[in-house]
Amino acid sequence: MSMTIEVSIPDDMIPRLEQKARSAGLDGEQYVRALVSRELAGPRTFDEILAGFREEVAASGISDSELDQLFDTARQGSLAERKSSRSK
Repeated sequence: MSMTIEVSIPDDMIPRLEQKARSAGLDGEQYVRALVSRELAGPRTFDEILAGFREEVAASGISDSELDQLFDTARQGSLAERKSSRSK
């Protein structure tokens, strides 16, 4: 069973909708349907959220220890930045 719903979209939103649809390889109707489906599906799992990141890490060939070092360096930099901004 399916339902047809007519929705008015403000003129200023149409170019953004069309651009996002094209970027996703969809037409406007398919894109809106995908948005509604995603919204109704509920929150994504942590695994779903991280899937793209995990694929990129695997494709990069970076080792677990190199990834750990990358995160440690970023964490230390962030902590140093926050300490610096607090002391000002």
